[in-house]
Amino acid sequence: MNDSEHDQNPIVAMAQRLRARRDLGAAIDSATANPAPGRGDDAAARFEALTAILETGAKRLNSILGRRNGVTIVRLRAPERLRLRFREKRIALDLDEPRQLVVIAGEGFDGEYQFLESDVPALMNLSKFSTDAGYRDALTGSELLKTIAADVELPRPAHLDGSGPLQF
Repeated sequence: MNDSEHDQNPIVAMAQRLRARRDLGAAIDSATANPAPGRGDDAAARFEALTAILETGAKRLNSILGRRNGVTIVRLRAPERLRLRFREKRIALDLDEPRQLVVIAGEGFDGEYQFLESDVPALMNLSKFSTDAGYRDALTGSELLKTIAADVELPRPAHLDGSGPLQF
């Protein structure tokens, strides 16, 4: 089989996309699994810890995808802001320090978030009602990176392009 036969088969293409999504999710989770302990109890310190997790996860993701096709993180100071970019997708995180909140915009995360008491910096959407689906679901750096890179397609592995173990 050559590469064009795989492009024409939608089942193989879907399996490759699912495998790529699973592999990237595992790589992001492994990069963000053991964060450094929190440096404080205020929103600014937790925002700093969340930024560190996002930067670590983005480095791992970019090492897989290549720098040119990878996630870009832009950090702005005074006030603290963070921008995640991947192709046409954008997520903006703005720290509202007086209210101890993070305002997130983009990719369906629009709303005001508060940091939860946990080992990993996690946010809870305050814009949802308690009867809404997903209320009290924690939003972590890993989830943000998985969402922004959800449609990524990895290149076909080189070992699959050969004729395989049987040679005629």
